[in-house]
Amino acid sequence: MTRLTMLLLTTLACVSLARPAYALPPGPAVLCETYPDAALCSSTPSCTTCHSTPPARNDFGRDLEAELLPGTPRPLTNMMYEAALPDALRAVEALDSDGDGFDNLSEILAGTFPGDPASRPADAACPEPGLNPSYDVCEYDARYAFRKVSLDVCGVSPTFEELEAIANMAPMDRPAAVTARLAECLDSEFWLGRDGVLWRLAHRKIRPIQAIKLGEDSGPVPLSDYYDDYNLFVYTQIDDHDARDVLLADYFVLRFGTRYEVDPNGGYQFVSRERRAGMLTTNWNLVYNIMFTAVPRTAAAVAYRSYLGFDIARMEGLDSRWESANELIDYDAKGITEAECAGCHRILDELTYPFTRYHGLTGGRGTYDEDRMRRFRSMSPIIEDTPEAGTIFGQRVSNLVEWAEVAAASPAFARATTMDYWKLLLGRAPQGDELTVFDRLVADFMGKHGYRVEAMLHDLVLTEAYGAP
Repeated sequence: MTRLTMLLLTTLACVSLARPAYALPPGPAVLCETYPDAALCSSTPSCTTCHSTPPARNDFGRDLEAELLPGTPRPLTNMMYEAALPDALRAVEALDSDGDGFDNLSEILAGTFPGDPASRPADAACPEPGLNPSYDVCEYDARYAFRKVSLDVCGVSPTFEELEAIANMAPMDRPAAVTARLAECLDSEFWLGRDGVLWRLAHRKIRPIQAIKLGEDSGPVPLSDYYDDYNLFVYTQIDDHDARDVLLADYFVLRFGTRYEVDPNGGYQFVSRERRAGMLTTNWNLVYNIMFTAVPRTAAAVAYRSYLGFDIARMEGLDSRWESANELIDYDAKGITEAECAGCHRILDELTYPFTRYHGLTGGRGTYDEDRMRRFRSMSPIIEDTPEAGTIFGQRVSNLVEWAEVAAASPAFARATTMDYWKLLLGRAPQGDELTVFDRLVADFMGKHGYRVEAMLHDLVLTEAYGAP
């Protein structure tokens, strides 16, 4: 499965580069240079600005393609693409590509997607105060927020008496009632327990498969125990714990009901302490995402997506500013230096090299081995030359521990973590005016909250985005 995933990832990258309308890595940067004040550029614009699923284009992408050096043979070079894109963007500003009633320029500036009719700037019209008998529509309503917190975090509805008590409070006292309920719910079984909200949040990062689970609830082919991963993830997200430990922890965690305690060497974990990098070096992550692979690009791509918010399969995070100055070398003879593939692999392979000294199912299962590449000598005459040093966000790192340190300190990590909870509690990504609120949450998460998730959540539930019906 891991080999298949890697193959699909590499194939998609190559096919996307070969297609005439490929959104080259410089695309997001050029868009934001063209519209520096656009809310869409509060972070690196997603590939979904122009694509549905790369390489397929959405309506905006098709309109843009028609204006991008029409008649010029494809594929375009990076230099041609960068030079022509600003004029093409301006040529489609006045169009309403997705037919939602807002022109493309308005959507870009507002932070919504001009190729998605479901993503549109918020309508200005709101009902007059008092017309809705239940809530203050379009304004923060503490009763509504109290009910949402109770359902989202505690898993129960508030009582009629509790809602009436808030309605009878002085307005200045109502937000405190919302955050008091949040504090209570953050200790609930619904939030903390096995298969609770935080466990479900971790599902896509851990990707459990019961058939190969080891230990409690083991499957028919037990290889590794992912309960250790859930325990570590939840611990980093609760109380006053530093969420960066999801990438930095050199310890493991045991669970006792809803109580999580550090255990330096707990569970089925075999990486020596000085080589541990949180969730990246758990036995499950190594076994599942590396398996028998010599250069484990899937492991790097999964980490990049899960903890930094960049999906390489969707052509995200391929910023040309982050490319290494080192020559791209095809150590494992996979054809990555071909023109159609090199654009992605200049970044992907540099991200991957620090993972290459960790065993999946080869050698000592789930361990670090500085001589690991010798096992793959039959694959390529230069496989042993594969470096352990790599590059992430343009910064050189000598090993995976340093990779994790740079990743955890990056704005991308803070944004991805905050985005996880925004989507969890609101059911969608921020858009329009919400992007300013989201950016403030990210800045405070990194700053005054010291990477404490629960502190960030206390701010999130007081935002209009969360508490306005």
